[in-house]
Amino acid sequence: MTHQFLITDLIEEVEKILDDVQTKNTAGETVSGVKGYEQSLPVVMEDEEDDSKYFPYFIVRMGEGSTEDDNDPWTDTVNILFGVYDDDKQTNGHRHILTMIQRITDRFAKEPLLNRKYRAQEKMSFALQDDDTYPFYFGGVEMRFSVPKMGRSDGWS
Repeated sequence: MTHQFLITDLIEEVEKILDDVQTKNTAGETVSGVKGYEQSLPVVMEDEEDDSKYFPYFIVRMGEGSTEDDNDPWTDTVNILFGVYDDDKQTNGHRHILTMIQRITDRFAKEPLLNRKYRAQEKMSFALQDDDTYPFYFGGVEMRFSVPKMGRSDGWS
């Protein structure tokens, strides 16, 4: 198991959890599901393009990892960051963000195992943006996962 596989597996799981969430893209079209990315959004290569074309999205970003001793697994901190577009002034894009946060935290609170390899720890936190960035809304969840690690060997084989 590696830290990279945790990111990949988590993206796959979150896409499943959010597959029926309906939001809008920046063209105003209703879309179902949310696309996930590793660490950041793809780099925009052309002058006339901008990263708003990726809405709605989430990013799984590895924060830090630590381990205490030979007998403990790695503890990896990951952030799941959300971005949605909502130009309807009667609704509030934060509701979409909160729905996504609730589904993810409920899933890992109820069943902490991910792909039978990683275990979500109970401590989770979330946040919504402070600033008004209408019609774009942002938020995120911070989670910690126990990740198996290679055992130490005291000799050469």
